Amino acid sequence: MAKRIIDGHFTPERRYFENTLGREFDYTAATGPYEYLLGALSGCFTSTILDMFFKDEKYTALDVHIEGEKRESVPSTLKHTLISIRAKGIKDKEKFKEAVTRAAESCSIYQTISKVSEMEIRIAFED
Repeated sequence: MAKRIIDGHFTPERRYFENTLGREFDYTAATGPYEYLLGALSGCFTSTILDMFFKDEKYTALDVHIEGEKRESVPSTLKHTLISIRAKGIKDKEKFKEAVTRAAESCSIYQTISKVSEMEIRIAFED
């Protein structure tokens, strides 16, 4: 079992968290908890696709754009989450679509967010 550890540090001057390697990630006016959550979703979902699809397949690039819409009511969890994938250089598009569907079923962060949010996935292919 892989344990992940993050330590948050909050002072009036600075807000940030760090991992066990000491790498620091600042909270700023433009980045905060939801940006980190959506970034984590992007990384987890893409890693899951790569593990499922690209062991024997080639690709040029995957660009993952994620939008999260928060509820107005408390708790203000995500109401709708859109994952837009632009896949470049994919030969077997149907196999890739199947991998995306399986990734949605397997990605732990996707599954966690899906408990409170409507999830939508769009795929666009570029050769």
